[in-house]
Amino acid sequence: MRKLLFLLMAFIFVATGCKNNNPASYTKLGDYTPYGSYPEKLIGKVEKVVEKNYWAIPEGSTFKKGNPITIKDRDSLNWTNDFEALFDNNGTLLSCNLIDENGNSVTKWEMGKENNALASAKRISRDTLRVYHKLKCNADGEIVELSAYRPVADTLLARYTYYIASGKDTVISQYYDYKNVPGMKGIYLYNDNGQFIRGESIMPSSGFDGAAEVKYNEKGKMSELKFYDKDKKVTDSNYFTYEYDQKGNWTKAVVKDDRGNVVIEERTYTYFE
Repeated sequence: MRKLLFLLMAFIFVATGCKNNNPASYTKLGDYTPYGSYPEKLIGKVEKVVEKNYWAIPEGSTFKKGNPITIKDRDSLNWTNDFEALFDNNGTLLSCNLIDENGNSVTKWEMGKENNALASAKRISRDTLRVYHKLKCNADGEIVELSAYRPVADTLLARYTYYIASGKDTVISQYYDYKNVPGMKGIYLYNDNGQFIRGESIMPSSGFDGAAEVKYNEKGKMSELKFYDKDKKVTDSNYFTYEYDQKGNWTKAVVKDDRGNVVIEERTYTYFE
């Protein structure tokens, strides 16, 4: 998962949007997964990816896997859930199931398609539909508006709009409440590889409210993640080292933060090839 979730960056959508524009060379892990704020390109045509988190135990100069991180641990760490994401043969997300340390479902997102394009998303918890989203796309298949509804009487909860710069290097999101009153604005910057590098949250009354920045290693994987508060002071930093499979997707990540916590993340992949 993407440790210390930048919660203000929920529901950002870039590049692939409603339609599947992914070439066969990679599968996008992003929207409606724990990597929505930091989309990742998985090498190859991935059918399923499962990610689990464990405490790291020092072993000489390295670390070994300890106990699973529990829901209670995650709450105190502000960590994300284990998850299982499923894709179709075109690289379109079918579902993402957030699971606890025992493999039980906590929340599941199920995607809906119309005319071979994503059009909706349902959030299900304890076998009950809690929230559903309606999506609007532009001519390039990019999501430009998201409306969130409570199933009871189809009640509008919130709406998000997205401006995507022609060069794909900037996305600006705007939140509106159910009365259409604007709230937080998000400004997200991307490098030439389409990777997120910085995001800022702007509040209508107080202005700058926080930020996150990402650096990448030579393989294009996240190596450093920093968070800033409204005074532009660093509040948290995370550092990553990886092991990879034969395709070049990471299978093990050791994550350290400035507070001395160390976590091991493990991934398994099922490929269509």
